[in-house]
Amino acid sequence: MPNEEIYGVDYSSNGGVSSTGDILCVEGLENAKQAIRNALVTPLGSYPSVDDEYGSEIYTLQGEDLTSNQLQALTVHIQNGLLKEERVKEIQNIELKLEPGGLKAYLHVLLVNDAEEEMTLDMEDLYG
Repeated sequence: MPNEEIYGVDYSSNGGVSSTGDILCVEGLENAKQAIRNALVTPLGSYPSVDDEYGSEIYTLQGEDLTSNQLQALTVHIQNGLLKEERVKEIQNIELKLEPGGLKAYLHVLLVNDAEEEMTLDMEDLYG
């Protein structure tokens, strides 16, 4: 089964447009990664008329000092968000690192077609 059938097609959320002014689309694996990222960075309950369970709770810790307890709680929020995503079969690793550019979450997941994907979630807007 082609990745487009498994992971779908959607508009690009990076704001890109084609030379004719059309909104760009992403498909297959890139759409899966975009959907996962969008769900994680969207505050839970942002779209109650569509799906009140869409999003994650990573924003609940915004503005908090990054103690080891806060980092553990953030890891749990990311994990919970990933578990809700239908394209994710298994979470293999979540690693949070405070780097010069801000906090980053490194995610290693197994997707539903057994594709292993590594993603980086830049969290500097939340914890920069």
